[in-house]
Amino acid sequence: MTADVKCSKTKVSPFAGIPVSDFVDIILQKKDRNDEAMYYLLHQRLEHQLRERYDVFHQQLYDDFEDIIEDYFLYLRESGRYPYQSLQRIKNKNAFETWLLNTFRNYLSNRVKVEERMTHSTHSDHEFHPSDDSLSDEQKLTIASQLIAYAHQVFYPRGRFIFLRTLLTILNSQRAISDREMAEALGMTHIAYRVTVHRMKQNVVKFRARLLHGEHLNLDEEHLVMAYAINDDFTNLYPTLFNYYTQCINSLKTGNAVKNLRQQYLDARGMELHEPDIFRTRLTIASFWNKLNRFFDVC
Repeated sequence: MTADVKCSKTKVSPFAGIPVSDFVDIILQKKDRNDEAMYYLLHQRLEHQLRERYDVFHQQLYDDFEDIIEDYFLYLRESGRYPYQSLQRIKNKNAFETWLLNTFRNYLSNRVKVEERMTHSTHSDHEFHPSDDSLSDEQKLTIASQLIAYAHQVFYPRGRFIFLRTLLTILNSQRAISDREMAEALGMTHIAYRVTVHRMKQNVVKFRARLLHGEHLNLDEEHLVMAYAINDDFTNLYPTLFNYYTQCINSLKTGNAVKNLRQQYLDARGMELHEPDIFRTRLTIASFWNKLNRFFDVC
């Protein structure tokens, strides 16, 4: 298991003895999908083969193998209209392992092309999104709360951390820590961090588009509670997200470095930046919605 993925024995044990080929049926048919356990077992069993394919491209990629794997399984889950839709294309389920490895190779090839473009441009073409001009504040809040909860659910720790930090930046006009400093604290190069933020935005834009089209995202019980909490107590959005953000730091393999960097910032500038009371009088659904859209459309 990678340091970024926490998966208890109780979650993994029901699947530990099954053949890899049987994962297709389990992932597609199991209503209470345990994505974390599936991720762990697939990574564990196919790590050597996946790493061999990564090694072919690694000099052209900005991220480490573990981070690539996390994004790849997010891609498998989110590349269709519903989770793991791409697995429906497998004609022979006994060939699942071969399909997965070939798909990973193609994913790496496409990722190299995207990252090459990122080194020469700060923006890519905008996607078309449905108009939200006719949405009421209540509808906007429902979509925003589901969007935040779903992204928090499906992103692995590093992406979750960057996502939450991005939301706090949207809510706070002062950027607490620069991207270069944060990249260093996360053990990444600046360009790798920039590419990761770019991909995170792309995923969030896709999630938002699905919600605007009327689709219901597959929130588990824990993140349904999160969505309801945001929806029911919107005026406390900043302290709510800041609480999740501090929890997320503890799940990072570079958590201590991030904590130290934040403490240096607080020592130099004080705690007033993170005092939630200053946001209660100015935070409205309309302003947050507009900031959210402006930020995630720049990707």
